[in-house]
Amino acid sequence: MAKSHSKTLLLLLSGAALALALLLLLVLRDEPESAPGESAEAPVDLGAAFPAPPSPGELSAPVEVELSGPARVEGREAETSVAWPVKVELELVRGAHIPRAKGVPAMGSGATARLRGRLAFGESGVQGRVAFSGGANAGRVLATNERGEYGALDLYPGLAEVRVTAGGYESVREVQLRAGQTAELNVSYDLPGQFYCQVFDREGKGLEGVDVELDGSHVRTNEQGISHFGATPGGDVVQLVLRKEGFATQSARVSVAAGRVTELGRYAFTMQPAAALEVTLGARVGSREDAVVILLPEVSGMNRSYPWHRVSPARVRPGTTLRLDDLPPIRLSVRVFLDGAKAEPESTLAFLDPGKVEQVTVAFEPGPAFAGIAVDGQGRRLEGARIVCEAPDRTAATLQYLEQLPRVLEEEIVPSFPPGASEARTNFNGEFVFGSWPKLGEVRYLWGESADGKLWGGRAVTAADTQVELVLAPVESGRAAVSLVFPGRKQGLPVVVSIGGKPREEVVLPADEPLPVSGLATGTWRARATWNGRSLLRGGQEEFELLADRTLDIQLPEGAIVGQDADTLLRAGRSLPSFLATPGGGGR
Repeated sequence: MAKSHSKTLLLLLSGAALALALLLLLVLRDEPESAPGESAEAPVDLGAAFPAPPSPGELSAPVEVELSGPARVEGREAETSVAWPVKVELELVRGAHIPRAKGVPAMGSGATARLRGRLAFGESGVQGRVAFSGGANAGRVLATNERGEYGALDLYPGLAEVRVTAGGYESVREVQLRAGQTAELNVSYDLPGQFYCQVFDREGKGLEGVDVELDGSHVRTNEQGISHFGATPGGDVVQLVLRKEGFATQSARVSVAAGRVTELGRYAFTMQPAAALEVTLGARVGSREDAVVILLPEVSGMNRSYPWHRVSPARVRPGTTLRLDDLPPIRLSVRVFLDGAKAEPESTLAFLDPGKVEQVTVAFEPGPAFAGIAVDGQGRRLEGARIVCEAPDRTAATLQYLEQLPRVLEEEIVPSFPPGASEARTNFNGEFVFGSWPKLGEVRYLWGESADGKLWGGRAVTAADTQVELVLAPVESGRAAVSLVFPGRKQGLPVVVSIGGKPREEVVLPADEPLPVSGLATGTWRARATWNGRSLLRGGQEEFELLADRTLDIQLPEGAIVGQDADTLLRAGRSLPSFLATPGGGGR
């Protein structure tokens, strides 16, 4: 009993220490080097006004997944001398209700990039979330498990900005996603670094009052143009943004060494006088939605000194003017889209000069489009339903429209363009309008969900369609299960199951017991299983149709059956089971 109380007290003290350390980090990080009475306000994020729709994998993912395998036998915890867990990854390739047209790729076929990582404080995981705020995946949110681990297998490739939040703390990082590859983004809060930088004007004089944003935190420069951040999580690609009225906003990617000081003099910046842009839109034609304005530098990669994804894409009401100040002197491509209309001109090259306002005027005329209505199973029209029209491969459609090679996705944070995917809400009569892009492929996918999220429907449309009906109905999700079977065992087995890239909690599975994974959506699934880096499935993976319940046999190597010796277990951070802690204990 005393031992139990001591263990509980130790856990409470550890938790309190962790909370205190996080609180101290927050206080230090938010300590500004500002002039007295000044406060740094975060700028309005125009890019957040147009989040990309979720991928089909996210849309079809199970709402609730349970690992219902027992972890105890005869009132005691299952014990194991196996040092490393079996890792089973289950990936929903395509939900049973997702539409697919014959002869063309499935919807969301371009979402093949993978991301994984961990939010941690020392050895302890920190629960939080990773939200995409810039790029083709804007709007996706990945939550961590209790160990701080997160992941996704169905992301669109390209450079992306993410906002990481954990325990009230926020970081802003960039991550490069590549098709068919896995990127890692880990953030640790236990060894923050100090960071200094200095900002000058064109005459080499220190610039006072510059809002310096580092990793999501804001301070202002002093009279010498110096800013100091007391505590910032370490990272190789940390985003820094400089803003001051009358000067061009500037961004850079800097390195913050964990637990060390980035000395003054390593990072120095010179701010230039700002230019401004006004985009005036003509009267509304076609859709009732707002127009989408997208800005990109004419030459990608060479002008990454400005965070274009913070102001683009922007939703603008036809008949009004969008004005952007604090822009750099640059040649800029301005593109305007409105469903059901053709912008004239659709693309304009703007030349921005310091101290001047460049004006761009865009008119609308009717363009190639199709109209539709969203109804429920009884034919009743649905108001406020969210409708998305997208190419089979959104990324490929965007590149085709831009006439660019895939490398542009690694040079700029490129959003999801309307030719790749567009979104609308139905009016009071359940009606919607979308532009069509016959030059980018004959078939597109149309899907929608009701305003309350209870109804879903999807179908394919072609360039010949002018009037369509989209029927939304309840989708039965989470009614299938997979039973994971590991034959030949005589002791417990540690298992970690990941669903769609997100790891669940580890369980120790008693001998001869299967591990049921329930609450899965019906459709096509892909499974991968490894132990200590070794693949356990033929060909590395197995793809199968899941319509109800299914058993998946996973053959284990000898090491995962007989286990490891005491020294190996201790080096792997595992506690010794009772049969090894006693004289003559087993194990290998």
